Amino acid sequence: MLATVTRVMAESGITKDFFAILIAVVAGLAVLFYAAGSDLFELKLFKFDPHAFKLPKEVKVEYWYTRTAKRFESFLADGGWRYAKAKKQAKVRVKRDWRGMRKETRRVMPEAVKRLNRDIALGALAIAVVLVALLIISLI
Repeated sequence: MLATVTRVMAESGITKDFFAILIAVVAGLAVLFYAAGSDLFELKLFKFDPHAFKLPKEVKVEYWYTRTAKRFESFLADGGWRYAKAKKQAKVRVKRDWRGMRKETRRVMPEAVKRLNRDIALGALAIAVVLVALLIISLI
């Protein structure tokens, strides 16, 4: 019986297709076994485990950020009253500069607004001219 099945398969040419499918299945199973073997069967197929790899702490951004923050905090704490004095001076300077900026803005603003309106009008005119030119070209 087996001899007849083998002879029929050999005569019809199914054996080539059968062996091609068999090779593909075996290759697929080998890839699955190789890829999932370390997780499923607790086999150590790789000497290098990418999940066990640890970067040094100096490579991470958090290390440098926390280090800088701690140093800055200690710098401020060591300054003590000098920091408070500098903060107060900066606050006074900002208030003084703010008043000057408001006066300057009130003086310069009308001219700047006129220039801005002119620029917007010229831009709209340029866009309109280009659109009309494109319309004329498309109609020709």
